[in-house]
Amino acid sequence: MKQVRPYPRVTVTRKAARSLAGGHPWVFEGEVIAAEPAQNGDVVDVFEENGTWQGAGLLSQESKIRVRIVTRNANDRIDEAFWRRRVT
Repeated sequence: MKQVRPYPRVTVTRKAARSLAGGHPWVFEGEVIAAEPAQNGDVVDVFEENGTWQGAGLLSQESKIRVRIVTRNANDRIDEAFWRRRVT
């Protein structure tokens, strides 16, 4: 990923990164190594330990499913148009 993204970073284990690369849409609480401050429902960028971007998702600090991936495209901007496309 070459662009700067405005979302807080969540770093996950290699195991979680393998699951995400295989198409799994969730990151579980035990797979999070580090997380920048963010609120429930915020969009976060998910990175593997080695710095490889894995996707962007919605954060839930009160759930065992800590991040739900919504896109694996680093060029997506998570805005109203993004959600409109996803719904249709």
